Amino acid sequence: MQGMILLPLAAIDAFDQSARNWGQQFSWPAEQLLRLLLAAAAGGLVGLEREVRGRQAGFRTNLLVAVGSALVMLVSISFTDRHWNHDSSFNLNVDPARIAYGVMTGIGFLCAGTIIKHEASVRGLTTAAGIWCVAAVGLAAGFGLYSITVFATVIIVGSLWILDYFENILPKMRYRTIVIRRPWKAGCVREIVERLKAGGIKVIDASFDRSRDPNYADVSVDIAFIDRAKYYALEREFENDATCQLVAAREE
Repeated sequence: MQGMILLPLAAIDAFDQSARNWGQQFSWPAEQLLRLLLAAAAGGLVGLEREVRGRQAGFRTNLLVAVGSALVMLVSISFTDRHWNHDSSFNLNVDPARIAYGVMTGIGFLCAGTIIKHEASVRGLTTAAGIWCVAAVGLAAGFGLYSITVFATVIIVGSLWILDYFENILPKMRYRTIVIRRPWKAGCVREIVERLKAGGIKVIDASFDRSRDPNYADVSVDIAFIDRAKYYALEREFENDATCQLVAAREE
């Protein structure tokens, strides 16, 4: 068992050493350009997945984030190679990682722009996390971590693309708000709530509004369900009921 684990790890080490040796055969600025191209390829792959799914940040955004992060890392590294003229009595310390730290902090503002909150629902969190990971991949490419950049890109794309199919298979609680219009009478809200519960739907909250017409009540019900077939069956039931009118249904 231990040998089976060590064998792929040894292959990864060999690949990493080969990648480093291959990259180091280039002189400046050829290797730095190679790192930028690697970052562009990594960011482009992640961005392509987001673009196909129609997300807020797509191909160009992720590519630019990766290239920009790699460029910042290259600039940070060049600080140590540059000769700084200063008095011998003065101790000058250069921290090449300080600028790179700022990338991960600053990228948070860009990620915040992809997150959209609408009432109780929040969208764009996965896209924001992807941008943050792409920035980290760009830094790795800029630093010359070729194998880590490749493996990280494969993991990120796999998480976004392949795991999405598994997520659809897993049972998941879904939340919706439905509005049902019916003639007003005492206890009509309770009747609708009991009807939903009898259909296997979990009722979270219920309220009504009679401002439109005092003779009718718009009953707003927050519901949760796992089996979508049960929900759609109840939707059709309300649609075919002459005493009720389903006027709105929105996913939370």
